[in-house]
Parts: sequence; C-alpha cells; structure tokens
Amino acid sequence: MSDFDQYLQHFPVGLKVTVGIPVPGGNPFHDWAVIHAIDEDLVTLQLSRDNLPSGVKLSVGTIFDVRTGDEASGYSCRAIVVAEGYQREIILRLIGEIVSSELREFYRIDAFLPIKYFISSEQSEVKLKALWKEKREARVLAEQERRQHAKKPWQRLQAAPASEELPAEELSEEGLWDDSGEGFEQPEKQDEDDQTDHSWDDVIPLAANISGGGIRLLLHHHFENDTLVPLEIYLPTEPDPQVIDAVCVVAFANENFAASKQFSRTSYNTGLKFKFIDERDRDAIVSYISNVQLKRIRGMREQYLFRGSALETAEALEDNTPQARFKRILKSALLLAMTFTFLIVIFMYFKNYSQHRPKNEIELIFEKGFSDYLKKIGREPTPGNQ
Repeated sequence: MSDFDQYLQHFPVGLKVTVGIPVPGGNPFHDWAVIHAIDEDLVTLQLSRDNLPSGVKLSVGTIFDVRTGDEASGYSCRAIVVAEGYQREIILRLIGEIVSSELREFYRIDAFLPIKYFISSEQSEVKLKALWKEKREARVLAEQERRQHAKKPWQRLQAAPASEELPAEELSEEGLWDDSGEGFEQPEKQDEDDQTDHSWDDVIPLAANISGGGIRLLLHHHFENDTLVPLEIYLPTEPDPQVIDAVCVVAFANENFAASKQFSRTSYNTGLKFKFIDERDRDAIVSYISNVQLKRIRGMREQYLFRGSALETAEALEDNTPQARFKRILKSALLLAMTFTFLIVIFMYFKNYSQHRPKNEIELIFEKGFSDYLKKIGREPTPGNQ
C-alpha cells in the first residue's frame, strides 16, 4: 500500500481531526477541524473557529501535527500548510509516515528529573481525578498570571483590549515615558520580581525512565500493585520549565537487591502508568524526550566526525625529542629491511622452482620414447634425454 493510499485510509473526507499548532515559547495549541477534501497528499481542512488566539499563527510553511482517533487507538501525521483557502479553510500537504499514538508509550529515555510523589490514603478514582483537575487548573491559572506579570507595562498595554484600562500608575510612571529619556527624570531601574518557582530547588532529582505512557522510578517506599499515586514531574523544557501533574497507577514494584545493598536501604523498581494526565502534558513529555534524544545524537555525530582530527592532534602532540625521533627512524628502517628480505626470499624461491621444477608424466613418457628411438637407430641419448 502506497503512502497516498494510507493517507486516504486514515484521513477520509468528513473526518474530524485534531491539529496541534506550534506556539513560539509555549505548548502547541490544539483545536479540531474537519477534512473537506483529500487528493493524494493534499488535504483541505476547515478549522472550527474563525480567529485563532493571540500568538497562534497558521501561515504558509507552518508545520504541525494532524491527529485522529483517541489515546488508545489514534494516529498522527506531520503536515505543512501550502495555501490558505476561503472561510477558515487551509490546504496542507501530509509529510512523513502515519504513526500510531500508542508508539509514544515506547519512546522513552533515562534521565534525572525532580519528582514529587505522594502516598495517598485516598484510592477513589473519582475523587483523585477531581483533585487532579482542580490542582492542574490552579497551576495553569498561576502560570498565566506569572507570564502576565512578567510582561512589561507597555507590552500589557499593547495586548490589552481597547475597553480595558491599565492602572493609572503604570500609564503615568512607565507607559508614557519618552524613549529618548529627555525631559523626564526617570526613576532608577528596580530589580524585576523573581517569578521563578523555588519550591523545586531542594527536590533531589531521581533516576527515572520516562515515556509518554508512564515512568519507572527507584523508590524506597513499597507500593502495592494497582495503587493510585499522585505525581508531580519537573520537566526542564525550554525556554520555560514545566510542571506535570498526573495520577499514576502502580504496574509493578520489584525489589532491587543491588540498590538495596548499595544504599543500605530496601529499594524497589517501581513502574507507574499514567492514569490521569492532560494530553498537552503528555505531548510536552514526548517533545522533551525527542529533544534530549536529538541532542544526544548530535553529540555522538560530532564525536564521530571529529574523531579523525582528535587522532591527528594526538599525533601532533607526540613526543618530538631526539630519542623519540631516533626510535621512529629505527622502527621504519627495520620494517623496510624486513620487507626487502621477504621480497628477495620470494624471488629466489620462484627462480629455483622454474629451473628445477619436477617433470610431469607426459614429459617423462615423451623423453623415454625419444630415448628408446635413439637407441634403436644406434645413437646414444644425451644425459638430458635419458
């Protein structure tokens, strides 16, 4: 089956899909759309909204993900915008292979990450899910307020609607300053408020094996299988770190005897599967894994490419004393003498073989017959013909 047939099979006309539009310096913006037409790898989509939010742009050349199905049995494919149509329509070209969303669970890396896990006596899925939603909404709201507060007053003034008025002190003190600095006595610049979340500064990173489907940790606490565990993961994404809130279910908890002996404390390899997690957070984990893997691949590639130059540098830095030069010359002379001797031996062997090679059966029969013929006619055969 060709790629075009696969595109048509997984993205038929009328299908409702999810598009993940990249946002500079933030998580992708997810929205739904409907496929109006498909011709080989060209797809016409109608977006669900007339205007995209501020900061979200979908112009020609933008590359984003098109996803269909649910978390359990979904598919995704990369696409690039080639033209903008009429009334919220865009024309895009599907690029690359169609990948199952389940593969995200097997795309994993080993990393040291600050992680907080909580031993909860509450094991009701309904209550834990409600607490998880409440906690995540509060974190999202706090992050929005932090980003808004981090903006300069004139940036907030530009982004604010016309009906919204900023506080008078912002307009009088900073918003209307003369750019040249002349005519006004500007106050001394104060240090900006530190908006960094310092609650993670004292959290010791744990060795974790993380993927889009779950995480494996080495813990000193033993969890029973199927236990629900609230979890917070500090993800060092760029440009801003991100905290992932999730509720996990224990898949296994096996004692690690080597680690227990090393730390003199019972340790368990604990596998946690994400039970409740926002899909945007899952995408952030997969994106982080991808970026780390790309950095490692680039590092290995650079190490391989510059391996030759490193050897040359090592040779150039080799000892260049008279003793070292004499040793190198003597080594080269011995190698040359051994090669010359070997060639002489080979030459003498083949020369001797060509002069004294044994006669074959046909030659022996011919010489015997010729010698008998000479005797018959009364002539003595020469020594070479006997």
